[in-house]
Amino acid sequence: MYTVSIRILGIYLLLWSKTIYLMIEKKTFKEQFGIPMEQSVEFIDIPLISDLKAFIDPFLIANNRNDKRVDEIYNQLKAFFVKLNHDFIVPDQRHEGLEFLDHLHEPNQYHLGYSGKNTGAGISATRAETIFDALRNNRFARADELTITNEAHNVLLLVTGIGQDIMSDTIANVCKNVFAEFTKEQCLIHGIPTSAFNNQYFDFKSGSWEKATFELPSYKGKSIILLPAKLISSPRSYANHYNYFIASNYISKDILSGKILNPLNKTLVRLLNDGTQVAIVKNIYKEYHKPKADLTDFVKTYSNSLNEFFDHAKDHYRGIEFIHLN
Repeated sequence: MYTVSIRILGIYLLLWSKTIYLMIEKKTFKEQFGIPMEQSVEFIDIPLISDLKAFIDPFLIANNRNDKRVDEIYNQLKAFFVKLNHDFIVPDQRHEGLEFLDHLHEPNQYHLGYSGKNTGAGISATRAETIFDALRNNRFARADELTITNEAHNVLLLVTGIGQDIMSDTIANVCKNVFAEFTKEQCLIHGIPTSAFNNQYFDFKSGSWEKATFELPSYKGKSIILLPAKLISSPRSYANHYNYFIASNYISKDILSGKILNPLNKTLVRLLNDGTQVAIVKNIYKEYHKPKADLTDFVKTYSNSLNEFFDHAKDHYRGIEFIHLN
């Protein structure tokens, strides 16, 4: 009994000491490197002992191309998907395609994602297969329609199996050189020391994976890469947003015009006192909502809807900016 009590006490002391350690240890990049929490910065203030549940957003990349650096990210990312689709997906070169995707690794340097702890095991192998199969099985995996899935934001929106986490990790790997240079600039601005670290990225000019040395800050011997705040979003479902956009801007109009017959016993339209019919968008959304796998039906039925949704996203789905992380 006495021995058991000692063991329990030891466990409590261990947990208590770890709790105190985490309370004392600096939590965020700004805290660690002496940047005042109230000071505005261009980058996301990431936690250093865990991951932030946020993601690099391809819609935000495509909608911020007026920024020279972001335009470089966009072009590099598009070149990656063009090569992946043209060389491996359409001809179904699975073995070669998986080798190409095997260069994607868990980007722990960014401290983003769902894991919570910054100890990812890697996205090669299983995720490489997930990405290849998702693109290969998509309805646009044909030479005459590849322009749609050459765009990362369309891949995120339409390709089942590729969600925010996989897309964010892919962008982090493909464009690591651009983000590393951004990080170096931020360190110069804020007087943060850096060290040389080797990193791999996709070179859009050669169409291949290359290695280079970058000056980066570090924490406990591990390099850190910062990201522009305007390219980062919290968890969100673009598939749901696109569904609602279609319901509001297309299906509701087709119902009011009689092009789509109102199903029996469905409250999709209400009549105003003056006799005007008004679509009940939230009910139409529920009635006609499609899973991600079937959103291509909307794309084909409403041919300009992708471009219009892209413009809509620019005004309605912006990036997140953290001044302080609790």
